[in-house]
Amino acid sequence: VRDDQLLDQPFATLPVHVEWERGLIGVTVDPDFGSRPYVYVCYVAKDPYPHHIVSRLRASGDVAEPASEQVSLRGDDQRKLGGNIPAGHQGGAVHFGKDGCQYIGIGEQTAKQPSQRLNKFQGKLLRIHADGTIPADNPVRDKTSGKYRAIWAYGLRNPFTFAFDPDGDDLLINDVGGNFEEINRGKAGANYGWPIAEHGPTNDPRFVGPIHIYPQSSIGGSVFVPRNSSWPETYQGKYLFADFVQGWIRMIDPIVANAVTANEWRTFAEGLRRPVDLRLSHEGHLYVLLRNAWVIDDKFEGGTGSLLKISYDPEE
Repeated sequence: VRDDQLLDQPFATLPVHVEWERGLIGVTVDPDFGSRPYVYVCYVAKDPYPHHIVSRLRASGDVAEPASEQVSLRGDDQRKLGGNIPAGHQGGAVHFGKDGCQYIGIGEQTAKQPSQRLNKFQGKLLRIHADGTIPADNPVRDKTSGKYRAIWAYGLRNPFTFAFDPDGDDLLINDVGGNFEEINRGKAGANYGWPIAEHGPTNDPRFVGPIHIYPQSSIGGSVFVPRNSSWPETYQGKYLFADFVQGWIRMIDPIVANAVTANEWRTFAEGLRRPVDLRLSHEGHLYVLLRNAWVIDDKFEGGTGSLLKISYDPEE
């Protein structure tokens, strides 16, 4: 998108597995994009078997350089992991933390048990360097081996989206489904309990409980509003999150949020047609990606995606 217009030529076209929730599911840019023009993606490839791929493309103007894709990480053979809908719960969100590392959320493909296994990527939040190497301080390195040392947190159901606080160290993970939708505070080495513990508050000392919950629906994208934003003070430092099914964006204060109590939330927007993801630009514009399709199946209709731009106008 340039000057509020969708460009005719795609930035890149990737060989994805087009089924249910499989496809291109995560995109982000390098934190130093001006000097390192890389775009990082997470998608599910079909060959030689369905598996996640995390890779980077080098940008040249508005398109990716031909044959510039470099694979950073390859996921597990999904044929061997089970699940009542193996092409579901794919996760896929990709973001960079303030530590310069790349974080990737992977869902448990409806198979549940892999979330607790440290020799599988499903149901995890992964952490790697931009070049695909694994940080020496990842928390489960001594409990596993090989590529699985990329695991940073586990026991998740479907961490479809998550977001970093640009002004602090907070990482909040949106975990879809179960009895409740969960927002979890990211902690190195944390076990969030799935499937041993159902979504919702927990007193089990083995698990990290959520800071915010609401009844089962489908939590989507999220973003922190920076504290030095041009937005009014009441929004600064707050966490915006969307729900795909209910079509709203809500706001919570991540500092005081506590799932055990009836914590307060405010409605930011409603009446949206299936919001998938949120991003806030440097100029302070909130972009909301919509996709009026639940999954890719025999009822799927293309061309339903759209992008909204929400701006704060102090004159209004």
